[in-house]
Amino acid sequence: MDRVPSTTARNGGGGAVTTRVGRLLQTLTGRRHWQGRPLSELLAIDRGVLVQALKIAVSAGVSWALAQWWLSSPSPIWAPITAALISSLTVRASIRDASEKIVGVVVGIAVAIWLGGLIGLHAWSIALIVAVGFLVGRVLRLSGSAAAQIPINGLFILALGGGAERFLDTLIGAGVAVVVNFVIVPPNHVSSATRSVAALADGIVDTLSTIAAGIATPWRFESASDWLRGAREQGRFALAAESATERAGQSLQMHPGRSSWTNSLDRLQQTNDTLQIVEVQVRTLARTVRDIATKVPRGDGTQPPMPMASAMLNATAFAIEAFAHTMLRAEKDATPGVAGGAAHRAIEAARMKIAEINGDLADFLAANLARGVFLGALVVETGRILDELDAGLAAMTGPPDEGS
Repeated sequence: MDRVPSTTARNGGGGAVTTRVGRLLQTLTGRRHWQGRPLSELLAIDRGVLVQALKIAVSAGVSWALAQWWLSSPSPIWAPITAALISSLTVRASIRDASEKIVGVVVGIAVAIWLGGLIGLHAWSIALIVAVGFLVGRVLRLSGSAAAQIPINGLFILALGGGAERFLDTLIGAGVAVVVNFVIVPPNHVSSATRSVAALADGIVDTLSTIAAGIATPWRFESASDWLRGAREQGRFALAAESATERAGQSLQMHPGRSSWTNSLDRLQQTNDTLQIVEVQVRTLARTVRDIATKVPRGDGTQPPMPMASAMLNATAFAIEAFAHTMLRAEKDATPGVAGGAAHRAIEAARMKIAEINGDLADFLAANLARGVFLGALVVETGRILDELDAGLAAMTGPPDEGS
């Protein structure tokens, strides 16, 4: 017992240092729990980041060397700056961005020469050149970074001169960046988009499973409100999946290996299209459950269990999970079709649960008209979800076989 205080006192300085280091790591990494994590995770540096750093470095170095050799310039700084800004984009985006930056430089030089020759270099003339450059960028519908090149280039030309060198530096940097982007691991965002769409599927499944578990026992209005809130929160996952899928398609445009990823991209886009609709339908379904508690209140504040509806929603959640598992394959040279037997069987199992409820729906309506109507609405929305899953599978597999 006496050794513990002495050890603590002896290591007190080291403990304080460890604490300070821990706080520093928390600040740098944004993670409270950093112990036991690999350094790459703490620093958010993975293979993609390393490849991006390599491409930026190669683009900057090659463009500097090429500009020095071609232009005999001791410091062609704009070549590596332009290359570094473009080389981290997709192949198609890098070509578009390179074109826009070249246009921005040309227009900026023209504006500077025109207005600078007329009004000279003054505080008010600088303000005017920046304003005119910005308006020209808007008229030309350039992207934000390209539009910013116009007034920036105008100011540099006015202050330092060298319009021709500035243009050639930009041309070299843009060209090198496009070539490097095409040659060194061209960006392919199919895998990251697949993870995003899978996260949407997981969120939908979790939402349905939570509602199903909740209505299997007596439940309250507050619980239904929480379920609806959770269903609505899936909207941000839907937006992220939509954006990621669009980005994946753009990353394969002009990609040298596009043909080997076409089938995976088709699956990804079909899965996302289906889940976007299903997410809205699950939100409607959650709102219907909340409406039951609102419009069919009970004196004690609780709602009776709905075991058949619970089984139906559980089976539907399983069908959505099976659909996503069947469709999402971020694989090179994937086959155009998918084996949809397991997903079709899961959808059929969910339809059987609907059929069981439909068989007793007349009795439900006779016993409690309002509650029976809402149960019918749940059945309709669930059937629509299953219809969407069937349509999504059919787009990639064809209609289900009798034996599947």
